[in-house]
Amino acid sequence: MKKQNQLVGKIILSNFLELSVDKFISFVSDLESSPLFDRLAREGIIIPRLLSGATTLRQKNASALAKARVIAKVGGGANFSIHYTAREFSVEYQINDNKLARCLGNPELSEEDGKNISRLLNKLRRINTRNQIVHKILEGVVAYQGNYFATSNELDLKPLTRAELAKFISDSKDGGRGFDFTIDASRISRAIRELSLITPREEEIPLRFLFASRRDMVKRHIKAILNREKEDIGTGQLAKPYTDRALSCKINQECGLSITRREVGHCRKELGISPYLKRNGYVYYTLAANFTELYPFTAPSVESNAPVGSGIYELCLDTDVIEYPTGCCQTCYIGSAKNLRKRLLNHLGSGSKNGGIKRFINERSCVFRYLRVHHGWADEEKKFYSLFISTYGDSPLCNHMSPKAACK
Repeated sequence: MKKQNQLVGKIILSNFLELSVDKFISFVSDLESSPLFDRLAREGIIIPRLLSGATTLRQKNASALAKARVIAKVGGGANFSIHYTAREFSVEYQINDNKLARCLGNPELSEEDGKNISRLLNKLRRINTRNQIVHKILEGVVAYQGNYFATSNELDLKPLTRAELAKFISDSKDGGRGFDFTIDASRISRAIRELSLITPREEEIPLRFLFASRRDMVKRHIKAILNREKEDIGTGQLAKPYTDRALSCKINQECGLSITRREVGHCRKELGISPYLKRNGYVYYTLAANFTELYPFTAPSVESNAPVGSGIYELCLDTDVIEYPTGCCQTCYIGSAKNLRKRLLNHLGSGSKNGGIKRFINERSCVFRYLRVHHGWADEEKKFYSLFISTYGDSPLCNHMSPKAACK
């Protein structure tokens, strides 16, 4: 019979932990507004108080957060404290056992009244247990993910499972001691289902966001590294993209996460990121290395620096970069001509038909460079054009059509 009662109690607590925020607030409010609760509180049998280590926000702050379905706010310096946006989440009910015994021993107390008091006390215990569990979870998460709360950078999160947090709480000072319940992975999952936090930088996050798996963190680091890769290739700081093996080494060195090349490949595929060969801009930059230096794209500069001869040319932004689907670079146009000087001057003239080039010239500082090609300059242009698309996932911004004609 004892085991059955314990099992029923666990089931009731599990269901209570899953109550939505709105239902939990209503449950507490309805209970405290009952005549029986009011009488026992006035007699000093029930003593509402705040959980140890918990505070509530002042009304002026709480009203600003009323629309956000949040439970707690984390804030303040290196040692974070937890502040609840509603009193119902931080309340704990103490029972004066001596006064309760005198009340229950009163001969004038009816059997039905005794049962009602017992039911009320059971509900209060459930509220206490839920609030104590949630508070311990929040304390544990904030302590474990302290680096993230200091920076709000998701890359500073540590991999964390529910089971690891349960162990972290039990191993911490006063973790779970003095309570008649345990905090395990199952109860953590039930308790955090609808909860969220406000970080010190006023960003609201679901509590489950802080439980990042090792694979989740690997994906985030891969994405961050490859975002930097795009910029570095676009500016010429990086000669070629990272292979999966290079990524595994970089993640291990920078983040302390040991991962194999094969795991990197799986995570990269799940992120929808192309493999090394399809991101490889190395061939394009090898060919582009033969271009001249960059010259200002103005009529006097073209007259002085562009030859009266055949070849291919690039028009680029002077300082800005253009974001393409798979990378960033300064190039906005690739072209070829039998007479480079004449073609470049045509782009600068009022009769130019390329509106994109006109806009860049008028709005931004542009530069050009060229490569002399004595025969087959249009074929060479097409090669550069195709390599550009394979590198950056799209044609240069001002190229309206792909090169067609072949020249001798």
